[in-house]
Amino acid sequence: MSGLGGLLGNRADCEGIMSHEEFPPIQQRLMRFVRERFKPGYNHYNVSKLIGDASSRQYYRYVTDDGQSYILAAYPEPFDASKFPYGQIYDLLQEIAIPVPEIIKIDSELGIVLQEDLGNEPLQKTLIDADDRQKLLLLKEAIGHILTIQEKGTQALKPEYEGYGLAFDEEKLNWEFKFFVRHYLESYRRRDLPQRDLLIAEFEKISTLLAGYPRLLCHRDFHVRNMMVKKGILYVIDFQDARWGPPSYDLASLLKDSLELGVESVEELVEHYCREAERRGFFGLPDNHFAPDEFRRQFNLMCVQRLLKALGTYAYQILVRDNFIYEQYMAGSLHRTLLALDQLPEFTQTKRLIEAELGAL
Repeated sequence: MSGLGGLLGNRADCEGIMSHEEFPPIQQRLMRFVRERFKPGYNHYNVSKLIGDASSRQYYRYVTDDGQSYILAAYPEPFDASKFPYGQIYDLLQEIAIPVPEIIKIDSELGIVLQEDLGNEPLQKTLIDADDRQKLLLLKEAIGHILTIQEKGTQALKPEYEGYGLAFDEEKLNWEFKFFVRHYLESYRRRDLPQRDLLIAEFEKISTLLAGYPRLLCHRDFHVRNMMVKKGILYVIDFQDARWGPPSYDLASLLKDSLELGVESVEELVEHYCREAERRGFFGLPDNHFAPDEFRRQFNLMCVQRLLKALGTYAYQILVRDNFIYEQYMAGSLHRTLLALDQLPEFTQTKRLIEAELGAL
């Protein structure tokens, strides 16, 4: 497949990009793109909206008169194609042989990206019908993608890419805890926090500990809804926010974000990750870095931070965007947070808070 440079249309040089004030509505831009790209017959604009993620992008499926299907990603504003994070990470993942949906055309002036349609089978759906052995095999395959991103992607990330300058450092991790407090605890739950200072101190300690681990390239949203199964191949999507982070970040996202796994299954998969990471000899990291006992603590810390941040995002989507689909994920996230806190006895205030939240359900 060609790199980003060969995919841009005549309007993608950004010199003639319209101002945001004159940017047309999404439906108008979609119709213009379809008309120019596919030249459909009279009244044959077969475009349907898909349920999107928590971002500002919107996704549509377009089916041509002869039955070919494509995905259209519509961005809220025009963008500079030469600094397009999705395109940058797309090129990187292709370089390191991670399966991703092909980019067919980018129109930065219209804010539209035409992509391969991977169908309607996210890994989350595949796992529902899989037996225990199949689940473990699929999740180990996904862990293989994480390890490749961490090993080869870390080396391939270029300084000119936006993700190169982004990291889950102490400031970012703390900001996400504050996002949880503001949107979930204060706005959604309307909770009084009599031990607020003690709780914030625990959040800051978790952020400091996580920020102290070595950093590798992270996908940043590597959960089972962001992988698609097509013809037996496990594809990765929604990768534009890739950045530096702790080795446990994507693993915590995979095993805890949108998945209810038994404790023994999680333990087996964490140990599998550690064995494979140690076997690959990650860039001279300390010999004990992927020792199961040491890594398990990092993993549990990461689960707490990642899941609480997710609860903040769910609350924001519900309260600010009236997107109530995210309410269904809250109870599971609280439960999985408590499982991680059971292994971290020093964070008593956080554990009491999560226990109270679960008790209120």
